[in-house]
Amino acid sequence: MDKNEKYIRELFELVGTDSILVIDKRGKLARLYCPFEVVVIGLLPDLKVGDIVWVEAVKMTVTLKDVYIIRASLLRMEF
Repeated sequence: MDKNEKYIRELFELVGTDSILVIDKRGKLARLYCPFEVVVIGLLPDLKVGDIVWVEAVKMTVTLKDVYIIRASLLRMEF
């Protein structure tokens, strides 16, 4: 098992595919449970910039990129 796979296994002991951890406006750690809304900021198949869509689940690639499942499609998360 390489370093990234080990990190992912440890991370998913704290979070799962049904939530993400974020820092809120007050600087507090908060958990967002799926489904949650996001704003599209880049061109995607069948979506346009500014669309508001629901994240159904959260995954992570072995290169540690977050991936959201939206409308049953895997979409890489950017911020």
